[in-house]
Amino acid sequence: MSPSLFEGANAWLTQSLGSSTGVSSFLLLIVAGILASLLPCVYPLYPITAAFLSRRQSRLGRLAHPLAYYAGLALIYFAFGVVASVTGGSFNEVLRQPLANLLIGGLLLTLALATAGLLHFPALTSSKKSEGNGIGSTLLMGAGAGLLSSACVGPVVVSILVSIAASTTRISAGVALLAAVKMMLFGLGVGLPFLLIGVFGVALPRSGMWMVRVQKVFGALIAWFATGYVFKGLAGFGFSNQASWALAGGALLVVAAVFFAQDAAAVVHERTKRALLALAGVIGFFVIGRTLMAGQASATAIPATAALTETHGNLVWHLDKTAAYAAAAQSGKPVFIDFHGDWCTNCKAFQEKALSDPALNAALAAATLLKVRDNTTLFEQYREDPRFPELKVGLPFFLITDPKEALLYKTSDFTKTYEMTLFLSE
Repeated sequence: MSPSLFEGANAWLTQSLGSSTGVSSFLLLIVAGILASLLPCVYPLYPITAAFLSRRQSRLGRLAHPLAYYAGLALIYFAFGVVASVTGGSFNEVLRQPLANLLIGGLLLTLALATAGLLHFPALTSSKKSEGNGIGSTLLMGAGAGLLSSACVGPVVVSILVSIAASTTRISAGVALLAAVKMMLFGLGVGLPFLLIGVFGVALPRSGMWMVRVQKVFGALIAWFATGYVFKGLAGFGFSNQASWALAGGALLVVAAVFFAQDAAAVVHERTKRALLALAGVIGFFVIGRTLMAGQASATAIPATAALTETHGNLVWHLDKTAAYAAAAQSGKPVFIDFHGDWCTNCKAFQEKALSDPALNAALAAATLLKVRDNTTLFEQYREDPRFPELKVGLPFFLITDPKEALLYKTSDFTKTYEMTLFLSE
């Protein structure tokens, strides 16, 4: 798969799980929940739980306890969504750090291995039930099922929460409600088989090898999603797409070599754990070596004089606002401002798009370009401007103005290249 197709698919998935309000995104969450419910460590529990709840009596009728259980499961996911949205602004800024992207990617890859049955986390497979015969205890039982449903559902929950938090740029009641509803839809999907058994008495297919296949596919999907974060983190540290693919291939070879070098009769979970520890050792060795080399290079570096422009490919960026607007006034061209941070992975992703996207590249080449770095006084001036609260949340951020500094367009989404091109062409 080409990097552009890979990035496009991940961007679509992130938008669908996070900021999108289309019907397709809601259906995707329900389907994701249903698929998660079919995994081997979840699905077989539903008939047992339904049979247990059927023995509980309530003055509200026979459906009271199954519906309360289903509601409890959905409500815990609703709460997850609220937390993800409330912390979204700060989380969004943290996500732009290369190290944060690598850590999140590593976490999701680890959870993907757990989903595929290659790692085992006992703490996530607890099946402890709440005691008591009231509706309240059944509601809590459902909430507990949402929290401790297993390592199969957990990784999917983490993936969705990361997408919701990453897409949140401004906290409001509406944003929190949307995130909560999205997570609740996933929870409703997870509990749907239980609802069909416990309320409608539907006989579902028997468990079997097909469930193991679902588990493997789900693990692969989570790993694919996680790899996007790893690649963004590597890009933030200056690695190209080609270098990132080479590193990914090398890491896979290390893990495979150590895994298959062990006794085939050993427990799979233990073989995987040793392979990952070996990979961690190799990564640590190269990190230490690169840090030492960088330290030596910085110690011998010669200070450079401040430049007024910066060139990337065929694009020349002004670094001085006065010079940029003087050039714009002379040519009558709009001014495109890129607020940039060397630590910002999405900022660097936009730099690549500016050269690889033909339409965007042509539009930028015909405009006056200004780059404002986050460690300059000019950046702080823009940050304190009440018209641009987005800069208080994080980077990237882009402005298009006319030669007299009248605002034409602004966005924090580096993928909206089509809109940028439209405004630059007007």
